[in-house]
Amino acid sequence: MLVTDSSKTPPTASRQSYGLQSWRCHPNLMELPHRHSDIEINFLLDGAVVYLHRDRVVPIQTNQLAIFWAAIPHQLIERPAQCDFCILTVPFDLFLSWNLPAQITQPLLLGELLTDGNEEQATVDRLLMPRWHADLHAGRTHIALKEIEARLWRLTTQARLRPSRSAAPATLDKAGQMASFLIAHYSEPVTVDRVAAAAGLHPSYAMACFKQAFNLTILEYLLQYRITQAQRLLATTDANVLEIGMRSGFGSASNFHATFKRHTGYSPRAYRRSLITAA
Repeated sequence: MLVTDSSKTPPTASRQSYGLQSWRCHPNLMELPHRHSDIEINFLLDGAVVYLHRDRVVPIQTNQLAIFWAAIPHQLIERPAQCDFCILTVPFDLFLSWNLPAQITQPLLLGELLTDGNEEQATVDRLLMPRWHADLHAGRTHIALKEIEARLWRLTTQARLRPSRSAAPATLDKAGQMASFLIAHYSEPVTVDRVAAAAGLHPSYAMACFKQAFNLTILEYLLQYRITQAQRLLATTDANVLEIGMRSGFGSASNFHATFKRHTGYSPRAYRRSLITAA
């Protein structure tokens, strides 16, 4: 089903959160990677699409469920002339409040895109995803949420989840190398020179290459990744705020507090309290 009303089109621009929303659509291609803080669930009723996720190309086929933390930059880069695509965004704090097993939460919070192509379950998902879409748009939110949570719990009982492992195209290889370096070294002092050297590039060219691929500067990407890691630690550990700031790559408590609040609207302590309240 084609969506022509722009207010009903799925997310294509970066923002903090889309909240609890659902789309059933023929999706638009994304000119640039984007990010938001929600957990995103995709299911293809018909057709096939291809994402660029982190530094990997990830195809999603008909009857395949895909789940990822959308704080990791991602971009829809291929889709057929016709497809029927279901997209669901679940707020990050709501997802965490479900206390799902580490089997699903850990890879998501570490930036993996998980897929489930089980044929038997796909028969059920073909009914569930459109029904959730209808329920959310009809105000039956509480019913949809119980079913979404139950679906994710069921997913964790059956070892079918597969992290994406496809290689990125050569044109994005250098930017991908730099992103991988940032992900591996985010907790350390990082300079543009170090990142460029990891990809064998001159710093000026490295900055241009990275900006073209991710629509973020190297340091903007690093800062956003540090924020997402701090969110993860605040949500999943009992470590104190200062320790989390240091483990996330912030050099001081004041820098961590100011940067975190600027990007999330919360102080680190208030963010952690909001998760407890939501649970």
